[in-house]
Amino acid sequence: MEKEIIGYDEKGQPIYRKPYAIYVHGFGSGAASGTKSSLARDLGDYEWLCPEITHDPFESLAILNEWAATFSPALIAGTSMGGMLALYVDCPTAVRAAVNPSMSLEKSLRRKGYGQHPYLCERENGETHYTIDEPMIRRFIDFREQQTIHTGARAIALFSTDDEVSGKESSKQSAAILEAAGVEILWSDKFGHRLNDKATKILKKALV
Repeated sequence: MEKEIIGYDEKGQPIYRKPYAIYVHGFGSGAASGTKSSLARDLGDYEWLCPEITHDPFESLAILNEWAATFSPALIAGTSMGGMLALYVDCPTAVRAAVNPSMSLEKSLRRKGYGQHPYLCERENGETHYTIDEPMIRRFIDFREQQTIHTGARAIALFSTDDEVSGKESSKQSAAILEAAGVEILWSDKFGHRLNDKATKILKKALV
């Protein structure tokens, strides 16, 4: 693909647009998540985008596939539910980097409990809470059974050995599913469930 010129420097040399990267936020988060800023700081070779997804994995994947078709990202990264979805996006040329991807999210949702829960950040539609119920959980089971993992140009899954949300056994099961699908598996004790600066630095080193 030909590089897009977005301007010229003081010497008249062209300034090219950075390749796009998409960050997919987690289940209780949103597009306003501060994680995108952390990624832009530590993985500054990309122009980061963060679409807001929903609690329906089928609907969310449709949103992500539309963004991938529009922007042709070089990298798709995500955390938790976002990490899981990043591995299903239809974008053959993109590298995938999933942090603590929840391949059996229904288990975490059942542990969290039915009923209303607050979002971790402001949502674009103004909603402040979401509701977990059995039909929602069933959608994630159906999604996993019907969709195929795409490794794209390369796929990495970084798991924490101290994931306080998914738990060690669930993380091991997710890692086994992904390893069988051809995803590179990395483990670290430097962070917990959420993608933080330490996890980003590990990803940066792995993506070189």
